[in-house]
Amino acid sequence: MCPHTPPCPSASAPDHDAARTLITHPEQGWSLLCNGIVVFDDTGELLPGGDVIAPHRPTDLFVSPGAPDVTTPVASAQPAA
Repeated sequence: MCPHTPPCPSASAPDHDAARTLITHPEQGWSLLCNGIVVFDDTGELLPGGDVIAPHRPTDLFVSPGAPDVTTPVASAQPAA
């Protein structure tokens, strides 16, 4: 049971990452949240029941087939001389 006011979101809540940090070990790359989730520096998570959430960095974008290549630099417009 969470002692915080307001209570931390449960491990099954969509905003479970908003729970308060109880223990942190930056030298080992992990933190324990109040709801029992272990969060790793690579954004992966270990849930209390043993389930795993793979790392989900905001830079890991899914590109659908047929989408334009966003990794190729686009020439910027040059001012007229």
